[in-house]
Amino acid sequence: MKFSWLSLLLLLCGSLFFGCSESDTDTAASDAPASDTLGTPTDAPTASDNSDAPVADDPVIAGMSEDFADLPKEFAEIKTAYDTSPASSDALGNYVGTLEQIGMMQQQLGNQDAADEAFVRAAEILAKALATNVEFSAQLLGLVPDVFYNQACVLDRQGKAKEALDSLTQAVEAGLRGPRQVDLEKLPADQKLASATALPEFAGKLAEWEVQFAELKKKQEEQLIQHAKEELAAGEGFPFDFDLTDVNGKPLKLAALKGQVCIVDIWGTWCPPCRQEIPAFVKMQDKYGEYGFQMIGLNQEQGPSPEANIKIVTDFMANNSMNYPCAMIPDEVMAQVPNFEGFPTTMFIDHHGKVRLKSVGLHDYAYMAAIVETLLQEQAAEAKSTATN
Repeated sequence: MKFSWLSLLLLLCGSLFFGCSESDTDTAASDAPASDTLGTPTDAPTASDNSDAPVADDPVIAGMSEDFADLPKEFAEIKTAYDTSPASSDALGNYVGTLEQIGMMQQQLGNQDAADEAFVRAAEILAKALATNVEFSAQLLGLVPDVFYNQACVLDRQGKAKEALDSLTQAVEAGLRGPRQVDLEKLPADQKLASATALPEFAGKLAEWEVQFAELKKKQEEQLIQHAKEELAAGEGFPFDFDLTDVNGKPLKLAALKGQVCIVDIWGTWCPPCRQEIPAFVKMQDKYGEYGFQMIGLNQEQGPSPEANIKIVTDFMANNSMNYPCAMIPDEVMAQVPNFEGFPTTMFIDHHGKVRLKSVGLHDYAYMAAIVETLLQEQAAEAKSTATN
């Protein structure tokens, strides 16, 4: 059976850009501009020059055409767009990202030579673009660490430990300047980089990187806090209240939580972005609960009956170790949210019970934690002022 390779690729992988390992939980690159002065490692492996070869014969896609009938044509279009306009950020990003994803798929299919060819070509093209100061899109900037990490994996498999470490250094340096960062904690045990990490100089480099990343993290946290304060200052509050019974039969009343900072998350178990945020909420409740924070979930479910909806939520809560209460949201409570746009909708409520910020969509932990910390600081400052007066 033949498939559209691009549609299947997106279905299987969820997005175009991630690393060379068999799963994204294994890859050393993790989640934010990359250096425009990065070069290629000395003696890096050279990808075959296939600029004049028919794309159907391109070793990058060897063995894939039978199952992915439209792959040669679509790959040819992407490659031609880049060959025609190598300085185009979109053409460059599509070609490099496609090579990365083909490399990953070839690796999953057991075609390691073809995977290596894809990864090496992507790194060479990206290095050329960096050397000629091509303007990168934000998405392409985030791809830089993955590309050089994948090249390092190839070099390491080829026994070129020093060159692999050079590529790894490029990956780390790109992460220091951009939206995708290498997971330093995983590097010493990364078997795909065993030769590089065994070099005597690796320990010294790792120590330097850890210091650099610690400084970067501190700077990013300061920026997040400033951003949180600006968003809170610009936020438009609105009246909001509820008096409900949670899914475990216990009373859940917002007025009873006055004096605490709250997040009220309007969500559903059927909503993928909603589910993705749950670990962040669990972490915040665990971290900030003792300081006067309470997380609350208000659910809208799609079960056949109210009883079925409650079971859906309680089962989900148990399976995901949720440490905060959830209740079904009635229409009259939902109606209090002005211009409701979609799920998840997250409301940040201060210790006076005032909605300070409404945010729609998936947000990462650092962003939400910065807002909660800002509200908790307000709470603590007011309590201190009251105690001294």
